[in-house]
Amino acid sequence: MKLLNFNAGQGPCFGLAVDNMAVSFSALTKNEADMSMLQGILPYLENLPDSFEAASALNSLAHSMVANGETSPMLPLDQVKILPPLPCPAALLDFGLSPRHLKNSTATMMKHVFGGLKGKIITKIVERKIDKASKSDVLMYYKGNHLEIIGHGDEVGWPAYTSYLDIEPELAFVTGNHAQKIAGYLIFNDASARDVQFPEMTGLGPSRSKDFERGNGLGPFIVTPDEVPDPLSLDVTVDISGRMTWKGHTSQYTVTPEKVVDFLETVYPVKPGMVIGMGTVPGCAGLDTDQWIVPGDSIDITFTGLGTLNQKIPSQLPKLQPSSWGIRKDL
Repeated sequence: MKLLNFNAGQGPCFGLAVDNMAVSFSALTKNEADMSMLQGILPYLENLPDSFEAASALNSLAHSMVANGETSPMLPLDQVKILPPLPCPAALLDFGLSPRHLKNSTATMMKHVFGGLKGKIITKIVERKIDKASKSDVLMYYKGNHLEIIGHGDEVGWPAYTSYLDIEPELAFVTGNHAQKIAGYLIFNDASARDVQFPEMTGLGPSRSKDFERGNGLGPFIVTPDEVPDPLSLDVTVDISGRMTWKGHTSQYTVTPEKVVDFLETVYPVKPGMVIGMGTVPGCAGLDTDQWIVPGDSIDITFTGLGTLNQKIPSQLPKLQPSSWGIRKDL
């Protein structure tokens, strides 16, 4: 089941994506008990698993209607505005559970920060720390900016203080309640300012490199766990304006979402509506490949079973400040 927030011209609706069609729960039922649980994503999350059962029944009804050609309450997905599935999550946390990405990105970053030989020496030291951390029961994460969420088809912010804007495609999940702790899965694009990131990572952690305006892309749907039996078996493809294609796989994660929740609950109670990123899929970011997005790019991030999240890169940039990594000739 693909849960969907959308706007068809009369305000936000909460409903379903069914065979490339959008339909609101309010158009499918007059049951007041069901509607109280399905009036928005937060009531849905708070009322699991009852809300899932109600939504699942309506999902079956919608599929039957499509099969019978009864699509009057539905609209093609390309005729509605797909909104962020959680416009303001209770929290946004990001883990680093893909060691290969961490090693790839360390090598690229050290090359840009320190140059050839020194960069390679420091990379080897950091790689040993990454290997050690990947075997630890303590999972490292940082808090993202849950107030700067964008969705499918939206434009990513490009701050004036970075010349090396990057994307970070991640598998993410949404938390439910104590009865069903994982409510569903979605795509997370954690945009990053790479040339300001290194000093922050050696200090208090990511700030300007991650927290900027319009920097966190979520969508296009929340896909319920019954449709994602193994979230660590998904193919990932990133298409950048048809000029670059990156491929990866979620099997590169070292920990399951269930274990992430178990770990978080040793820190504090997990609340409904948190978005938790698992970490960048290796091979699917500029810092992995030392290939970079340019103004005007259109980016399609596709995960098997989760759909495609499209993000736009601004065609017009602000006047860029000097970069510690030097001038990009292609800008």
